[in-house]
Formats: sequence, structure tokens, C-alpha cells
Amino acid sequence: MIASTQPLDEEVKRLRRAVEELTVLNELAVAASSSVEVDQMLDTILKKSIKALKAEQGTISLVTEQQKAPLKTLIRFGDSTTVEPKYRIGDHITGWVLKYKKHLLIENLAGDKRFITSEQEKKEIRSVLCVPIWCRARIIGVLMLTNKRTGESFNKNDLRLLSIIAPQSGQLILNSQLQEEAIEKKRMQQELAVARHIQMSLLPKQAPTNTDIDIASYFSPAEEVGGDYYDFLSLPDERIGIVAADVSGHGPPAAMMMTMVKGILHSVAQKFTSADQVLHQINSIITRIAPKQVFITAMFMEFDLKQRVLRFSNAGHTPLIHYNSQNEQCQLIECKGCALNLTSKATFLMKEIPLNTGDLYFLYTDGVTEATNDTMEMFEENRVIQGIEAWGKESAATVIDHLREKLSDFTSQKPQEDDILMMAVKIT
Repeated sequence: MIASTQPLDEEVKRLRRAVEELTVLNELAVAASSSVEVDQMLDTILKKSIKALKAEQGTISLVTEQQKAPLKTLIRFGDSTTVEPKYRIGDHITGWVLKYKKHLLIENLAGDKRFITSEQEKKEIRSVLCVPIWCRARIIGVLMLTNKRTGESFNKNDLRLLSIIAPQSGQLILNSQLQEEAIEKKRMQQELAVARHIQMSLLPKQAPTNTDIDIASYFSPAEEVGGDYYDFLSLPDERIGIVAADVSGHGPPAAMMMTMVKGILHSVAQKFTSADQVLHQINSIITRIAPKQVFITAMFMEFDLKQRVLRFSNAGHTPLIHYNSQNEQCQLIECKGCALNLTSKATFLMKEIPLNTGDLYFLYTDGVTEATNDTMEMFEENRVIQGIEAWGKESAATVIDHLREKLSDFTSQKPQEDDILMMAVKIT
């Protein structure tokens, strides 16, 4: 009597499946070691899955945080390197897997009553195998294969193999995403560092030196680069031009606009006539080339040291603070004018103030007055004024240093939310 070979045959099949599974996982691990980009990793996973299960086509749909497009899908043929779809299955299949958080094995799509399928789908798609891709206790995507090239339906052994591939794929995808994000972050940091270097190089290296005037400044962008801007211009007849500006927003877009403002300012200042005309000419150019959603507040000050008079114009900037050394008190000096780039028909006023020895003029951006503490209380002008009145007898640099310390104590460890610019001009 000849013994049955069925148990041995079954064991051989089981061992063969185990070898196939280990081979696929090993191939994925090897491929992962040489792939960093997410799309390359997805492509590798699909190719290995299609090959291992002898499928015609495969898709990976990654879960995204975008409501309008919650799934990002890559589709691949089993016999081609193109990513153009041969046929598509509706989102109802992947949606079912995401909803119930479990695998889906469809041996005959046309006869499955759970899904409404088109005539084209019934004609072209026979069998579907779909598994969730888990990683760190959450589903990050769905791996789906359609139609076996042998013509038969996917079976439980196919499901078992794909269910092994999926969780391994989840970790590989996550690793690729983290590596890609790290590379992108490093690239952005390098670009921001270059942008910061460029921006800082565009700001004045030092204040004008003159025995009749003492100038100090402080600038701190909220990010690597910012939209606050200040500058000094040497004007004829012992006149010094000082400008302070604040581009709406902060970060790289504001910094780019700031660079544009600087170029325009230096161009129009070559034919300087008056402070109000400088703002008018800048505005007429800005309104033609700048994005409509951007606006710039600015103040231009002309210190005429020969005639001992200050002439200034304001384009929606924070009020000028004047410290009177005689009574040791401060006054907010308003000068009406709309911000730049709001309308091409804007006009600007100009005010004149006599320059008295010992007086101090303080310019700033709203990053100073709108800085908040842990209770969301703002720093506001009154604290600036208190600081200036307390130290107004000192040098311009000393006033700036004390105000910086006062502001730092107020905000404590709270992160800076806006660019900060302070300028002090003392008449000597």
C-alpha cells in the first residue's frame, strides 16, 4: 500500500509560500535602503506587490490632511513602467476599507452587491484585493491590486501575503516621508539663511556720524527674514534722511517686498524734493507692480541740521514719539496718510518740528507695541513712552537697550510673533 503524498505536498506549498513572502519582504528592505523619495518608495512597493501576486494593476492611495483631496493615488501596470491608469476603480472601494479599517477580498466584482459599479468596471475588473496600510496604530493608506494575470481570482493566500506586505510598507513609507521632510527642511533652512544674510546686508551697516545727531537702531525679524525695514540717506545741505517701514505679514514674502521698497526708495531719493514727495513717488511705483493684497506702512524723516528743523511724512505708520528734554515728557505726533499700495491716488502731508538740543525722536513698528505677554496683554505705546521718559536723558543707544530689556521682560519667554524695529534719534 502506497502512502499518500498529500501532506508532503501541502507542506512543500506552505514552505514555498513562506519563501516567497520572505523574498518579497527582503526585496522591499533592500529597495528601501536605496530610496529616499516617497514616490520612489510607493513605486517600489507597488512593483513588488504586483510581481508577487501576479496582478495586472496596483494602486497605493495615501491618506492626506486635505479635505478636498483626502487620498493621493499612484497607479501602476503590472507589465509597464508608466503611471498612467489603465482603468480606475471608484473611491467607494478604498472608502470601504478606510471606513471599516479592514481588508477587502472581492472574487467577482460584478456580483458583489456591496458596491455600485459601472458597466465598464464590471467588464474590465474581475477580482480585487485591498488592504489598509497601517503605521503606528493609524491607517496611512490603502494598497489595492486588481485582476490576476493568470485569470483566476485572488484567494486567501494572496490576501495573507498582501497583509504582510502592507504593514511593512507602512513603516517604509513613513521613513521615506520623514527623510523627505528632513531634506526639505534642511534645504529651506539653508535658503532662509542665505535670504537672511542678503536682507541683513541690505540694512545699513552703521548710522550716519554727525556731531549734531545721535542715532541708534534695533531690528529683530520674527522669522529668519522679515518685512520691517529702515535706512539712512545722505541728502544735500547737511540733511539726513531716515526711513522706517513695515511690510504687511512677515517671512520671505515680506522680505522680498522690503527689498523692492529699498530699491525704489534709493532711486527716487536721488532727486529728493521733500518727505511727502518721496512717499508719493514710492506709492505711485508700488501700486503698479506690487500684489494688491500687500500694503506697506512707512515714515520718511528729513533732519535738516543746518536749519535745525525736522520735516516728516507718514504713510499709515505708527505715530512718531517726541521726547522733550525740557519737561522730560513724551508726545505722540500724528501725521495723517494712508499706507502705501492701497491706492495710486494717495496724497501725503508733511509736518515741521524745530530741533532742540537734548530732544529725542523714537520710531518703531507695531511689532513693538503689539507684542503680548502670557496673558495676551499688549505692550502698547504707554510702556514705550514710560521707558523713553525714564531714560530720555541718556544716549540713543542706551534708550534702545533699556527698551529692548523692558520689552523682553514683558513678553518673558513668549515667542516673538512679529518683526521688531526700534530707532532712536537724539539731537546733540
